[in-house]
Amino acid sequence: MSDASAWLDEWSAAFPTNKYPPLDHLLERADSLTAADFEYLGRWKDSALESDKRWQPNKASVAFVTWMEAAKELPGAQIENVHSFLTEWSGRAYRDRFPSRTVLKRFGVPRATTLLHLMSGGKYPIFDARVRLAFKRLTGQPPGKSVEWYLSSYVPFFAQVASECRAANMKKVDNALFVYGRKKSYFG
Repeated sequence: MSDASAWLDEWSAAFPTNKYPPLDHLLERADSLTAADFEYLGRWKDSALESDKRWQPNKASVAFVTWMEAAKELPGAQIENVHSFLTEWSGRAYRDRFPSRTVLKRFGVPRATTLLHLMSGGKYPIFDARVRLAFKRLTGQPPGKSVEWYLSSYVPFFAQVASECRAANMKKVDNALFVYGRKKSYFG
């Protein structure tokens, strides 16, 4: 990044807030999140804010059952060990039942890091397919997919990007990496 601050401003400005409204109101209340906040986060992450038809069990790309477990189990909870938290939540399984078959799915590292992001007040970044691609574009290295890789490689990388960009707002860095890693451009 030749001018890291300009890079940050350019890419974070292109974040699609119409699809992913800011989470600032939740990040500010990380210590007092409610069940409704966790359900909102699930809708936000799984692109179901606008559709009740999409927000239910057995919908492709929606981990409804596990998000509702989070809404029940996590209000008031504190994260004592980040690795254990991510391992438990990323490994949570749920079943999607369709007329012809039942599919066992995992909540996954991207959704678990979204929970961590919220519960830590934004201290930990979200790690999904988009930022994996941003990591690869910026470093030339293949990104990992595991909890261990996230903690040992992505979190330090994220901190380095934030430092180089002189970012005071970590969500801005998160948003810039999200957009930078998109396969399709959000630009007209």
